[in-house]
Amino acid sequence: MKLFDLHCDTLYEMYKRDCSFENNTLNISLEKAQCFEKYVQVLAIWSQNDISERERFEQFLAVYDIYKERIPVGFPHVLAVEGGGALAGDINNIELFYSMGVRFLTLVWGGECSLGGAHDTNIGLTDFGSKVLQKCFDFGIIPDVSHASDKMFWQVWEESKKRGMPFVATHSNSRSVFYHSRNISDEMFVSLRDSGGVVGVSLEPTHTSDKQEPDENDVCRHILHYLELGGENSVCLGCDFDGVTRNIKAVPDISHLYKIANTLAKEGVCDDWIENIFYNNANNFIIRNIKL
Repeated sequence: MKLFDLHCDTLYEMYKRDCSFENNTLNISLEKAQCFEKYVQVLAIWSQNDISERERFEQFLAVYDIYKERIPVGFPHVLAVEGGGALAGDINNIELFYSMGVRFLTLVWGGECSLGGAHDTNIGLTDFGSKVLQKCFDFGIIPDVSHASDKMFWQVWEESKKRGMPFVATHSNSRSVFYHSRNISDEMFVSLRDSGGVVGVSLEPTHTSDKQEPDENDVCRHILHYLELGGENSVCLGCDFDGVTRNIKAVPDISHLYKIANTLAKEGVCDDWIENIFYNNANNFIIRNIKL
């Protein structure tokens, strides 16, 4: 199997726990990924929400140092920032982030920041957030609407349409399968798909099901629903490993993702589509839209 995962928070956990990428007790390590013929990871630098935006920027720099020191040269990856508060209100930091290799920006995480409101608010983009969005499109940083409020989502969609450029939801499940404000509606999914964007299905248990212990079948329900909406070239995995307070017990780390592939096959999903979900859709998106 090959894997291209659109979201993890492993870098922040490496920073917090002072551990390596090769071998650790986290959900993701090179040792755990040995089961894959080819593996590409979007590595997000999470912006902690309970500190000032200036402190978030400084923390970004500290985690970035860990990234430079501990991610092996030649490891296939894409760098992301999760939470626009890490910009510290300075539009020039978009150019800085791009120069440092950042290619995805999850605009918000929770509550409000200088860019606007997250899924737990009814707040859209601020004036600064609108400028950041435009600058992202200018520089080639892909805006990520995972965590965004509904109002912000549609504002990003409008700008995406004007520009003729895609946007993404790197780790967002389906509201039709299980309602949570972090998940996206069918209309949102279709809009992302039609923009040329992709959507990653998350393994965050509270976004997956109301069961006490969701399993791989619950994750697959979200994938299957996106496929029903014509997402065979748009749906990916955005596991959110190392970014959740608890894991799905059946899929506790990256080495257990084969269970999702096996379940999809049992549900009648063809091998080509499974390979699209696990690798090709994300890889093709990067080839089309991102200069690394």
